[in-house]
Amino acid sequence: MRKLKKFFSKKFFKKISRLFGPGVITGGADNDPAGIATYATAGALFRYSLLWVLAISTPLLIIVQGMAAKLALAKRKGLASIIAETYGRKIAIAAILLLAIANIATIAADIAGIAEVLALLTGVEWRIFVIPLALLITYFIIFKQYKTIRNFLLTLTFLLVLYIGSAILANPSWSDVALGFIPKLNFSTSFIAAVIAVIGTTISPYMLFWQASEELEEHKRYISPKEVKVDTALGMLWSNMVAAFIIIASGATIYGIQNITASDASLALVPIAGSLASLLFALGIIVSGLLSLPVLAASTAFAFAEVFGFKEGLSKKPSRAKGFYGMFALCMVIGSILAFLPVEPFEFLFLTQIFDGFLTPFMLALLLLLCNNRSIVGSEKNSLLENIFVILLILLLLAFNAMFLHDVLF
Repeated sequence: MRKLKKFFSKKFFKKISRLFGPGVITGGADNDPAGIATYATAGALFRYSLLWVLAISTPLLIIVQGMAAKLALAKRKGLASIIAETYGRKIAIAAILLLAIANIATIAADIAGIAEVLALLTGVEWRIFVIPLALLITYFIIFKQYKTIRNFLLTLTFLLVLYIGSAILANPSWSDVALGFIPKLNFSTSFIAAVIAVIGTTISPYMLFWQASEELEEHKRYISPKEVKVDTALGMLWSNMVAAFIIIASGATIYGIQNITASDASLALVPIAGSLASLLFALGIIVSGLLSLPVLAASTAFAFAEVFGFKEGLSKKPSRAKGFYGMFALCMVIGSILAFLPVEPFEFLFLTQIFDGFLTPFMLALLLLLCNNRSIVGSEKNSLLENIFVILLILLLLAFNAMFLHDVLF
């Protein structure tokens, strides 16, 4: 027992903190309940056909997140304040309002998703868990040591490695899996929606603001751009590797199920977990949700604080950053109210990521302009290759968004 206590001492968590930089934290938070639901839905509806989307989004995700980190370290400011300083307060307010809408919608869906898996375990109506969950998370973030809790949750997110084992044990046709990495289009509305949702959940707008703010929060000392790139690349590679195996495991086990629920999605873990699949799936959703909900709410709070001049930072006491923590709490309150919307939780999670996919091109366009402004980033200006990749991503998303809107409206 003494050895166990020594192992989980403060020194242990300090080591974990140094190991997990903002890039790894952001990558861990990216596989939140909304992400898991989106990847499981993609596998259930289209088996392995959307793996190519993850393949092309991985290098793009590394580039984009690296751009956000580069801006923060160049100006020693968060992304929202850089936008305000460069393009004016009105543009910044418009950007953070869109961010807030997307984040609060995802907060609502994530809370509903966690509540649904708790209902799966207990047999109790899922709506009963919504308010206690929101209150618990808000209390811990405002009144407890966030970083210690975060590091503990990050270690638990490695539970998602179970999807890798489950995908292998499900014995899929690996030739079919390989074909899934070759781009092919299906112009049905559901396929287009799934492509938008996968990109939206992989390259989420909130991640750009969070990465920039956390680089400043974590790196009070000087840190080289190379260190940031390595940290960011590791986090994004881990995130998308897990995402690919969630699609493979789901495609091998629940392909053909429409409108999947938490119970359906948990079947993807049966090959490795057997009768414990529901429990481990629920634990994965709960842990990823407890990690991502603070990130969603805090990224919104950081953005508002930067534009309106609040004192900010999760390392500050509530009495010294009232506006920041007030905005955090407001996001959780509104999110918990919206969680009661008459939409099935897993469908809600999927829909919010489609919305993220619509918002992402506009955030990327702003980021692209900022990272090509020498007065902001100096010698760290984007390379030609980075610009080409990001422009192609923006055009791809705009094309899919236009096709989706055409199908829905006409």
